[in-house]
Amino acid sequence: MKNPPYHALLALIILCFASPCPAEQPGFEHRLLGIVGETAINCGVYHLKNKAANYYLSDPEAAKVSQCLADAYQNGRAFYVAVGGSGIGSGDYYVAKGILGLPNASGVYHFGYNSSPSNGEPIGEDRFGMSLCHTFPGALDPEKDCGMQLKAPPPVSAELKGKNRCEFANLKLSDDVVVWAAEPDSGRKLEFQIDQKSGHQTRQVEVLANQTKKPLALILGNYEPTIWNIRWTQGTDIIAVVVGGYYRQAVAGLPPGVPILNSTEKNVGRCDDFYGGSDIKTLNPLSRRLFDRPVEKVYVAKNGNVLLGDEVVPDMKILSSPATPPESFFDRDAPRAGHAGLEDGLKNGLLRKATKEDALAWFAQIPKPKPKSVDVPPIANRHTTPPAPNIDIYKDAYVVLKPFVFPVGLFGQNAARFFVPRGVSRPSGDPSGSTVYDFNTLKCTGSCGFS
Repeated sequence: MKNPPYHALLALIILCFASPCPAEQPGFEHRLLGIVGETAINCGVYHLKNKAANYYLSDPEAAKVSQCLADAYQNGRAFYVAVGGSGIGSGDYYVAKGILGLPNASGVYHFGYNSSPSNGEPIGEDRFGMSLCHTFPGALDPEKDCGMQLKAPPPVSAELKGKNRCEFANLKLSDDVVVWAAEPDSGRKLEFQIDQKSGHQTRQVEVLANQTKKPLALILGNYEPTIWNIRWTQGTDIIAVVVGGYYRQAVAGLPPGVPILNSTEKNVGRCDDFYGGSDIKTLNPLSRRLFDRPVEKVYVAKNGNVLLGDEVVPDMKILSSPATPPESFFDRDAPRAGHAGLEDGLKNGLLRKATKEDALAWFAQIPKPKPKSVDVPPIANRHTTPPAPNIDIYKDAYVVLKPFVFPVGLFGQNAARFFVPRGVSRPSGDPSGSTVYDFNTLKCTGSCGFS
């Protein structure tokens, strides 16, 4: 399985226990402290002497770093941990990687630094890039949240390695097995999430399978994070399900014992991409690989429902297993999507409804736009006044009172406006199509053209 970016952040380090580590490259230190601040907590800066090295932190040292990060994060302090040196890249220029946390628990980020992004050729500037990997609330787990491997991984058994392949282990197929696939529509949007970090709202597709004459294998795929809730008619024998997509996929409703192969791009998919829709050409090669036969039929979902097989008559019994209901996959720690997440913010005291006074306060503090310089003579007896600010921006807007995570799905009609008072941290996560008026920076982000 391939490591995601920064997954082996501390996998290639040599710790300087006997003597002090060489100081990090001055440009890197300047760029890093310019973001986290001079008072940020240093949880460790390690120097890589040899890019071929393969050393990890000892258990006590890994625990020390993890505790440092967790304490700083919970106390709202800025922090950082990094590994750097000239041995990481292919040249002698300085490269560093790590994670950093901004003050007031406003976000944890991967970062990467390169003193010469053009591989040693002089370009006049270094480069410092960041990518969000954890948002408030919730405890910080460097390995789980940010792919920061502190300790050496345990040896992988041959049996476990086999689980990372695009195959079903010990699946016995009869000659009469049929393979059906489902092509999804957008699916029914859910308030609860199964993949909060994706920034995409979870969908649910209701699958009803009706094949009482032959054993049935299913191929299900969708780009968006999706729960496939499967039911079947009495007499239908589902022998295996393969599900895939770009974001997380979950299969609900099946009884224990039915093998499921779950392969998604974001989880380092074991099978080649297959999302349905335009990727229908990938279905037969996948089916032949897994089931030694092509897909017999592809069924198209409509309004979040898909019937696989013939129409179900009233006297047919519909079955489903309570072992894995859809709600068992919900991330209860993630904010609910869209308007429901905003209502939860109001209920929990994280937000309040904005008022006209909030809009007036915003326009009173932001710099007034300078009139455009136009080489046109003024007209006698005509006075021009600048257009009045759009005070109505307070309508359907919210004031952030405490640390808050943007709910996913704030697009189109669900887009919202947020006022962030001075001293309050900007909400973390993806604002999607929303507009943010930040009194800390006196800057507006989002749809600010009419404000």
